Amino acid sequence: MKQILTLLILLLLGTQAWTQVQIRVLTDPSLKKTYTGKLYIFTQSDTAKRIPNNPDPSQAMFAWMVKDVKDEITVSTDQASSSYFPNGLTALRPGYYKIAGILDTDFEERGTFNAGNIYARKEVLLYVDEQGKGTATIAFTSFIASRVLRETDQVKEVVVKSKLLSDFRKKDIFIKAAVRLPASYKNDSTRSYPVVFVIPGWGGTHYDMQGSMPVRRYGMDMGKDKIFVYLNPETQSPFGLHAFVDSRVNGPWGKALVEELIPHLENKYRIVKDAGQRFLMGQSTGGYGSLWLQLNYPDAFGGCWSVSPDPVDFTSFIGINLYEKNVNLYTNQEGKERGIFLMQGVPTMTTRVMAAVENFTGDGEQLQAFEAEFGVPDKNGRPKQVYDHTTGKVDVAVVKSWEPYDLGKFIQRNASKLSGKINGKVHVYAGAADNFLLNEAVAAFAQKAAMVKVPVTTELIPGADHWSIWSEAFTKRVVAEIDAKIK
Repeated sequence: MKQILTLLILLLLGTQAWTQVQIRVLTDPSLKKTYTGKLYIFTQSDTAKRIPNNPDPSQAMFAWMVKDVKDEITVSTDQASSSYFPNGLTALRPGYYKIAGILDTDFEERGTFNAGNIYARKEVLLYVDEQGKGTATIAFTSFIASRVLRETDQVKEVVVKSKLLSDFRKKDIFIKAAVRLPASYKNDSTRSYPVVFVIPGWGGTHYDMQGSMPVRRYGMDMGKDKIFVYLNPETQSPFGLHAFVDSRVNGPWGKALVEELIPHLENKYRIVKDAGQRFLMGQSTGGYGSLWLQLNYPDAFGGCWSVSPDPVDFTSFIGINLYEKNVNLYTNQEGKERGIFLMQGVPTMTTRVMAAVENFTGDGEQLQAFEAEFGVPDKNGRPKQVYDHTTGKVDVAVVKSWEPYDLGKFIQRNASKLSGKINGKVHVYAGAADNFLLNEAVAAFAQKAAMVKVPVTTELIPGADHWSIWSEAFTKRVVAEIDAKIK
């Protein structure tokens, strides 16, 4: 068993796979474009299934950096330039596979499904023979167009160039959001409204306001009339969601929200110009962002409702105590593999596999997003790595640089300054069965706040997980708590 694990680790670290497969990729000549970027090919060993949109760690994946591709290119899995994620020890054994792929040309935005990229809408079959060889041709003929938010009487798009962020990044940076006006807005031109800023979690953008999910989840049609501003937490953020946190890598997103976006919105819409009537809501990464904003800009907001927040206390960073001696992201103190993404209390993968998939995929995934949000840049402006990608060993010096973003430590260090300013403003909720063990961090945060007598409201909801916490009853409760603060 130990030998098998060692071999699997070697494969995960990039040892050349024995499979020699050639993939001929055709692009649409009618587009009259050349492509430079990262070419991904994903496989599915069960040909009765479709290949999912997100990388599946149980299946083999390949990637190549390509340059000036026009019309077609042929790549091989045994090229020195290829990267490879193995499916255990059975990656591309003889047999049939479905394959699909995408060519990512935009490294300014997180993820691969961005405007300008091309992909294969139609999956094709690949046969690998007994010698581990095979060939396939796949057509990348689908072009990802720029997204457009369809405005209505109630939903408006806001795009504001930020001087603060542009100066920091030395390029034009824009804040994007969708404003949802209450139905009564157009009927009474003399009426002004309180405002709720919503920061969604992973995968959430302001384009979500074209659907019904945000309205339902955040209770936009419940209670007292309010203007909702649904923020985009990943615009022009190559290293992952910035969550509207002032970051030494991503830039001063929190300051830009407070000093640039809010005044713009107050001039454009009938928003009550009273900081006590501005509220924050957030889920997951947005949950952390909403709490961070309330603690760091206590006079700018009248309350935050942080739900299933990313780690708010680094003594339980996705279940890992980052301050523990000889801490390792992959294994615990007994040397056992750490589990993550729990379903009904059972881990569905290890942190080692999670990290390996993210490293294969490239910039902008969850672990790097933490490094950019909390950490400091290296000489190239990239976030310093908090862990060794080979061994999993956590870098003590990088953790030390993260400490200002450990909100448990923050509230202890700033207790005297905060206690009179955030009374009744901080609400932090998590499911007691959170899939990423974020409930543990909420409990640690609550304990530290209590120790220094800073009044915060925290609660772990029994039976709820990272997402199911948003029941109708919970949404009504949050809406009622906000409404109670509206004058």
